Amino acid sequence: MRRPLAVGGLAALAFYGWVLARHAQEVASGADNSGYMNAARLFLAGKLREELRLPPGVTPEQFRPWVFTPLGFIPTPDGQQLVPLYPPGLSLAQAAAASLVGSVEQASRWVNVVFGVLLLPLMYRTARVVGLSRGYALGATVLLALDPVTLRFFTWNMSDGPATFWVTAAMCFALKSRGRTSYATLAGFAFSVATAIRPTNFLLLPALLFACFRARQGLPAFAIGASPVLLLLFAYNQLQYGAFWRTGYGAVAQEFKARYLLPTLWHYLLWLGRFFSPLALLALAVHLRAAAKRFQPHLVLALWWMPFFAFYAFYKYTNDAWWYLRFVLPALPALILGACAAVPDLTRSLARWWQPKWARAVAWLVAAMAGAASLWWVSRLRVLELTRDELMYRQGVQWVDKHTPERSMIFASQLSGSFYFYTPRAVLRYDLTTPQELMGLLGLAEQKGIPAYLALFDFEARVFTRRNPNLTEPKGSWGRIVLLQFVPKASQEVGKVLASPPVRRPSVIPDGK
Repeated sequence: MRRPLAVGGLAALAFYGWVLARHAQEVASGADNSGYMNAARLFLAGKLREELRLPPGVTPEQFRPWVFTPLGFIPTPDGQQLVPLYPPGLSLAQAAAASLVGSVEQASRWVNVVFGVLLLPLMYRTARVVGLSRGYALGATVLLALDPVTLRFFTWNMSDGPATFWVTAAMCFALKSRGRTSYATLAGFAFSVATAIRPTNFLLLPALLFACFRARQGLPAFAIGASPVLLLLFAYNQLQYGAFWRTGYGAVAQEFKARYLLPTLWHYLLWLGRFFSPLALLALAVHLRAAAKRFQPHLVLALWWMPFFAFYAFYKYTNDAWWYLRFVLPALPALILGACAAVPDLTRSLARWWQPKWARAVAWLVAAMAGAASLWWVSRLRVLELTRDELMYRQGVQWVDKHTPERSMIFASQLSGSFYFYTPRAVLRYDLTTPQELMGLLGLAEQKGIPAYLALFDFEARVFTRRNPNLTEPKGSWGRIVLLQFVPKASQEVGKVLASPPVRRPSVIPDGK
């Protein structure tokens, strides 16, 4: 009996891997995607920093280095080089994979696909470790696999998917450490890798320490496993950012405020209820009640997911869109396991008033509705088709490169990281350029006879031309990518704006406004 089940499981994993591979993208798009891939190519070349690219006729002393810094990088204090903005863990994995598959693009795709496939047997094993039956463990694994956030971030080149794998691995090993201390060492190693991929995974530490504390010599073994990677990460941070505790994100404390709490809590309930059906929220409530009474495994699972949900409840962007649930994706396995662990308690409670067979039917109903809800939202949100939209970055940048002279200035923002990956060109960040700097750059271009362009998405172009109506003229478009050229003597137009007196605002708002 077990052999057919094992064959069926392998077939299901192969199918899931095929789905991920078919829809996974390999494009250096936006900030995160291009940032990870640019860093991976840098690491693959044996370097930690990128040389600052400057347009023709410009020296680094003339302008702030931020003007020439694409998305995914920050300048060094001396302004001569660029440092990757994002943590090194995912980029190092992509660089290692690129040495096997031949390119960073292919590596960015396969790293996510492989971790996405491996997460499922790991989830099943974790479910068994926390005491779920085979049926409930399989149900929990299927729910994780079908979740729209899971599918989105194992087909998109972001750190959230791989981070979820390593967080789950760390917890699985920690929960098994009571039987063997070596598992605590593995838990420490997995935790350190998860932190190198995404620093906020340190939020898992309370659950890990609680799990390893139950094992004899568990905490020292955990520290031994975590130390090598963490020491390397601290050394990397010291070298790149000036202190072992710093990251490329800089000061982000201002993005966390108490006023975001209630909207984000509603956002959690809304989308969890949609993705897993409102009935699943009932099981989650039973799980929380059991965790409050310190019942196992509910307590350790709550220690796993609650710090993530609490931390990001105060973050400015968490409630912006459904896919920002990616921030709490590393906690999603624990949430699903907690709800599944609560279903037997729920059915036993219902059996006091109903016949047992009807109580068991409730468990099947909860699982069926949760799976059906996930599949419905995968279709409704076009989750597996969203990655096709990323192709416009590569194709748009290549189109701009083909239709502009090699000796020219290219201003961009959303496309800046893609320009750095797909072309050898310098790129200027129009969104980080002050009016004085823009006037100086355009003046240099006019003086040396160098054309200056803006390569923008349509939404960027609308904003820029509305604010600067006399500076550019359209030169063409490719899909949603718009190419604008600065008009002759555009620097003088910028100078007129700077020289004009400020507009006086009325001290009293007119009636009817």
